[in-house]
Amino acid sequence: MTKLLKSKMAPKAENTPRRAGKKERTRQEIYRSAMRLFADSDYDNVTIEDICAAAGIAKATFFLHFAGKSALITAFNEEITHSLAERLAGHTGSAEEELLLLVSVLREAWELNAPVMHKMLRDFLDQPALVSKAAAANESVLDLVTRIVARGQERGEFVTYCQPEVAAVALVAAWSAFTAWWLQNPESDTDDINRGLLDFQLNGLKKKA
Repeated sequence: MTKLLKSKMAPKAENTPRRAGKKERTRQEIYRSAMRLFADSDYDNVTIEDICAAAGIAKATFFLHFAGKSALITAFNEEITHSLAERLAGHTGSAEEELLLLVSVLREAWELNAPVMHKMLRDFLDQPALVSKAAAANESVLDLVTRIVARGQERGEFVTYCQPEVAAVALVAAWSAFTAWWLQNPESDTDDINRGLLDFQLNGLKKKA
């Protein structure tokens, strides 16, 4: 069964337009309605019309927020990273520990939703202009990783010759490639692999003297 991640949404700023708040609520309702349907039925059997009926919206409204079913992967990533950002707000550990927590939570969320995520990811990868779509889907993850790297640089934990945004792109690109590999190897021990991948990303492949 699909597990909906529970996260406390950040309070809306007083100067945020009312329309923006309603737009975000509609987007969240579409996402949650879709995930409930995916939990009750097979991803392939759920149509956009089904999602619209469950969310109480017109089909045109769906496409204002998502290009298709597979684009819901963006909202999935947003929910995870929003929840993580709140947890990391009071975190006192190192930037490396924060990154490890991030990849661990991402892995757990994807594995809890494995049946749906496998099919959604296949659908997502089988698209034209995938590079730009992948960048949009990972925007919330990139933003969070950028902030973690920047904090690590400020505290002297990471080198400073690489811009935080560039480092974040490199890290997330590797995680995205691993996610695609996981699609083909669902029985692998992803926890150990994630730890090894992060250690390699931060410390390199060359053996230290």
